[in-house]
Amino acid sequence: MNVSRLKKPGRLLSFLKPIVLCKHRRLILLFVTLFFALLTAVSLSLWNSFKHAMEQTQQRILFQSQLLERSITRTLESVESAMVSLDLLLSQQSLESETAERSLASLRQRVDEMIHFSPHIRQVIVTQGSQVLVDSAARSEGLHLDSDRLGLNLSSSNGVVGQGLQIISRVDQRFLPLIDRDEGSARHSVLVTGLRSGHRSETGDPYWVLVAMNPEYFTGFFKTEGPAAELQQAISLLGFDGEIFASLLSDVSDLPPVSVFLESGQLMQLVSDKEAIHAWSASTRYPLVVSITQSQRELVRGWLLSHQSMLVVLAALIVLMLLSMLVLLREVIHRVSIQQEMALLFKAVDQSSAAVILTDNEQQVVYVNPAVERLFGYPASDLMGRNPKLLGSGQTDAAILQQLRQTLTQGEDWEGELVNRTASGEHITVATRISAVLDEDAVISHFVGIMEDVTERKQQQALLYQQNIKLGQLATVFTHAHEGIMICCPNGEILDVNEAFCQITGYSRDEVIGQNPRLLKSGHQDSAFYASMWHSIQTDGCWCGEVWNRRKDGEVYVEHLTITAVQDADGCVMHYVSLFSDISLQKKQEIRLQKLAHFDPLTGLPNRSLLHDRLQQAMYNTLRRQRLVAVVFIDLDGFKAINDAYGHDAGDSLLCFLSEQMQSTLRDGDTLARLGGDEFVAVLTDLADETACEAALKRLLQAAIQMHCFKGECFHVSASIGATFFPQPETVGPEQLLRQADQVMYEAKTSGKNQYRVFDPRRNAVLPRDVCVI
Repeated sequence: MNVSRLKKPGRLLSFLKPIVLCKHRRLILLFVTLFFALLTAVSLSLWNSFKHAMEQTQQRILFQSQLLERSITRTLESVESAMVSLDLLLSQQSLESETAERSLASLRQRVDEMIHFSPHIRQVIVTQGSQVLVDSAARSEGLHLDSDRLGLNLSSSNGVVGQGLQIISRVDQRFLPLIDRDEGSARHSVLVTGLRSGHRSETGDPYWVLVAMNPEYFTGFFKTEGPAAELQQAISLLGFDGEIFASLLSDVSDLPPVSVFLESGQLMQLVSDKEAIHAWSASTRYPLVVSITQSQRELVRGWLLSHQSMLVVLAALIVLMLLSMLVLLREVIHRVSIQQEMALLFKAVDQSSAAVILTDNEQQVVYVNPAVERLFGYPASDLMGRNPKLLGSGQTDAAILQQLRQTLTQGEDWEGELVNRTASGEHITVATRISAVLDEDAVISHFVGIMEDVTERKQQQALLYQQNIKLGQLATVFTHAHEGIMICCPNGEILDVNEAFCQITGYSRDEVIGQNPRLLKSGHQDSAFYASMWHSIQTDGCWCGEVWNRRKDGEVYVEHLTITAVQDADGCVMHYVSLFSDISLQKKQEIRLQKLAHFDPLTGLPNRSLLHDRLQQAMYNTLRRQRLVAVVFIDLDGFKAINDAYGHDAGDSLLCFLSEQMQSTLRDGDTLARLGGDEFVAVLTDLADETACEAALKRLLQAAIQMHCFKGECFHVSASIGATFFPQPETVGPEQLLRQADQVMYEAKTSGKNQYRVFDPRRNAVLPRDVCVI
């Protein structure tokens, strides 16, 4: 290959690049292989060393726990043997006879011999029940032991004799505890063992031989100095119930429960957790467990100290590998970036969406990119060598063209909009930026023009301008409208409200922006109401109706609300617009008018119109349920005289009082209405037969004669009552039932008042038996 053809340095590098990369690839691969092999060898060596150290530690502490258990067991056996000899001496001596002093002296001598040759024993006592007979410490003879602190009933004569040596408890003080004696601050602790004698006193109390042992004696078997001490081994002596009898280190609170080890049925076991390794050995003769605890953290620390050199080598290898990888990565990134820049340099112009035209200083086209062909519709061959004026439409302002020529002559950049023409004759508006390219002598050699079609953008701007005018008009309406307006996004978040909204609800604009309209909810409408509302909005796009909401101060008001879903061109909801007005005053007026139409303004009882509706409904329900309805006509006796004597205010007060009294005698389903003046009608529903209403009629008569006081004057009236029933043998309506009740009421009044009569529909007359006088 002729190297002289590679004129540019870039082409030369492209030619040599595959060869250089191939050569370096082999060297790098060899280096990485050797490096990883060395790293793997060092790592495996360290790992095997760590596993070996872990296994050795486990075997060592397990052997130590077994050895310590055997030593402790032999020690306790010797103690038990000495205690048995004391028991034999007790059985041969009589402590209640004339030779009691001689026997006690013999016991004291044997106890002294026992403690003299036993450094692990701190105190030996012999008790009769809880009373101390012999004490090696010569401090408690004749006193009583505190058996509660020992957890042992020394005075009990029950139990099995001959159980052998018993491990009782650990007591944190210097000597065995006595009753009513302050031991002071404990500087030592003792492990209490005991042997119950088979011999009893004349009073039946058992003899006990109790030995207070030194717990530190057992842990002292394995106190070592040097590397073994640095491993932080904790030696502990535990009972089968989990009580810690002795411990080399004070902090043994993290020991696993001893029950797990005992349930396994093994005499030796290793138990590991994330903090330590525990080697446990159980005594085959006594309820004791020896635990040697090895801190895993200290084990790892010791292993690290013993392998510092290899760890330093491993760290150095890792650092070297990281540095090498960083250098290699940096070189690769640098090469990749150069390749990407070169690729972008060749492709940027060709793949640009903007049209690029390059002309020489004679304004002849020397290069166009594909975007020029797409924008103007001319093939590149038709534009090469020609003046860009070919694209002119003649619609561009002459002043703009003059400014363009002057700017380029001065070697400066020009930017503006030109109206050009495509190959099909269509006029388009093009945003253009033209720059002069200078050579090494600062002389213009080329011109670069970058163009972009902004015809559609100009149209959108014009449309946006018109929309802004409309939005300004809408904003004026939004601001000055008397109705409250609320705009929400599709997820229900409030976007904006107008001033009328703030005046109606009491909330400021800042308090509701970003909130949900639920903050206005009063609770008067249930969830079914709102579900129906949103169903209408999603189905029809709008909803209109009345809603009970709550103002900021807690006042509930009624509003007439219209909610409209505003959608985009694709039918997706952009936001919701709510328009509402406060109609609380109108609702109150409607309620007041409705109450005036159906209720008596004085007593608040239903009037004739509402009575007719309720009576009609009661008659319908009675036919359906096959029950009776009673219509009771009530007229007050002597009311006119009170009205004339005391005035209308007193009469009105009496009517209100008696209406409350009579209403209280009726059931919830019954109705009491005032027809006018002193006439009342009661509708009694759901009656089994005609006699079922007699109690109600008597209560009404009793209520009518209640004394009432008004402005210092007391007076009362009575009532005449007439009653009729439905259904009847013949068809009757509400008005006919009222006439029947009125007729029999008149009969009751003419017959002496303060009584009731019942209408007989079969004879169309009064039933003479239905008379009651209060």
